[in-house]
Amino acid sequence: MYLYILLLLFLLLFQASSSGPENFQEEHFTKNFELPLRGFFTLVIVFHHLSQYLDNPGPFRVFQEVGILCVAAFFFYSGYGLRKSVLTNHGYFHHFFLRRYIKIFVPFFLCNAIYLFVYYLTGNRYGIKLSLEYLSGIRLINPQSWYIIVIALFYFVFFLTFRYIRKTAVSFLLLGIFQIAFPTYCMVKGPGVYWFQGEWWFNSSSLFFIGVLMAQFEKQILAFARKWYYPLLLAAALTFLYFFPKSVRVLDKIEPLLLNEHIFVKEMLESWICFIWQTLAVISFVAFVFLLTLKIRFNNIFLRFLGTHSFELYLIHGLFLEIFRSDRFYIKSDFMYTAVVLIFSLGLTALMYYPFKIISGKLQEYSLQL
Repeated sequence: MYLYILLLLFLLLFQASSSGPENFQEEHFTKNFELPLRGFFTLVIVFHHLSQYLDNPGPFRVFQEVGILCVAAFFFYSGYGLRKSVLTNHGYFHHFFLRRYIKIFVPFFLCNAIYLFVYYLTGNRYGIKLSLEYLSGIRLINPQSWYIIVIALFYFVFFLTFRYIRKTAVSFLLLGIFQIAFPTYCMVKGPGVYWFQGEWWFNSSSLFFIGVLMAQFEKQILAFARKWYYPLLLAAALTFLYFFPKSVRVLDKIEPLLLNEHIFVKEMLESWICFIWQTLAVISFVAFVFLLTLKIRFNNIFLRFLGTHSFELYLIHGLFLEIFRSDRFYIKSDFMYTAVVLIFSLGLTALMYYPFKIISGKLQEYSLQL
């Protein structure tokens, strides 16, 4: 299993470039700069989920707690991208939902159908009600697709707060209130199989708000970061090394979700303590990545491929995690299981990309004509 970790490090470091001790990377937040990082974080998420399926994780134990960090980066990029687009394109809110929702929900619904079809072929039989719940996403046939529901909600709240309110400070205040209300609601919902039931639905979501703030004050933040670069880099590294292990230990001791639907109970304070430690961990992680990439650019053909296909890879890999550790197809060797999951996931990801892109484009064109 060490071979896969070495392969992951190779993918990250291959053709990485440094700006040198006195200079900084240009176009730090452009799509081409960000794309390889998205690809790398997506692959780490695949490894994170793999670690939960292995009989003997061994060195893969290092991935068991890191999923929250990678998803936090996705929330950060999403928040930053939305606000940056609004600031640079005054007509950005025109057809906002068509552009955003078709892009995420077409792969979401098509993958739901693929999962259901493959599970049917492998012997699973669901009733009509459950099948419709799975197809529609009311109940997630792919547990990893929760992110689609959350980011769609965040898109909607962002639209409401920044489209119809003229004062930017009020928009930020309302978005901040939502960022507090959302995890509170999830905590009260407690564990379960439906939407917003599980700590992963909210424990990294605060980075969306941080990303929006970053876009709003980008020039000031970049100027400050460049002036005090090395002290800030050291501080970010040290705080992450403290907050992240601490958040894991707190999560082991404190239940992050309430077990009854009542907000005014003492357990709510404990849930919030757990959430705060996780929030400090993900903020320090994203701050460290931000500062590190001011000097170093991770960019090669493999990471660009993963970044371009990250959405499809994120949605489809769970299918093979389940299939090849099912009663019908159980691969005993962890090494072979990991290899097969990666090969099938990357292969189907490549096959799905263009059909999904074409369908999304056609639907968008048709919708604009209505």
